[in-house]
Amino acid sequence: MTPSVQEVMRGCAAALAQPPSVDAGPDYLASRVGMISMLANLAAQEADHAAAAAVAENADIRALFASATAYDGALGGRLGAAAREVDGDLSLTALDAANARLRRLLIELHERVEDAGDAGLDRAILALYVRMAQGRRLQLGG
Repeated sequence: MTPSVQEVMRGCAAALAQPPSVDAGPDYLASRVGMISMLANLAAQEADHAAAAAVAENADIRALFASATAYDGALGGRLGAAAREVDGDLSLTALDAANARLRRLLIELHERVEDAGDAGLDRAILALYVRMAQGRRLQLGG
């Protein structure tokens, strides 16, 4: 499971609201504050670009589906239907839900492509995975 920004921030708030154990030493408290700080920083980075990343990924996945018409029948016409979709609701919740659904279908397609030995489409899917990972990259520290 990948937690949402909201879930991470709720966790940070809960950790800050919970008093430390009476026998927790200063090293534990410093470590706890450091971890909360790191999580808040990562959540801030994600919040800054999450919508743009999801919109771009969804568009890239749909474009790939549009080019994979040979597999549409085997997947019940879902590739063509997904390729025609548009992200109308730009809330992170809606974008993430659409992204998760598209990714599951992409995995199904990739399994079919690998079984068929379709090297060209396999390379295109692998390149898409790389672009998606690069678009979600976060920086630890500094």
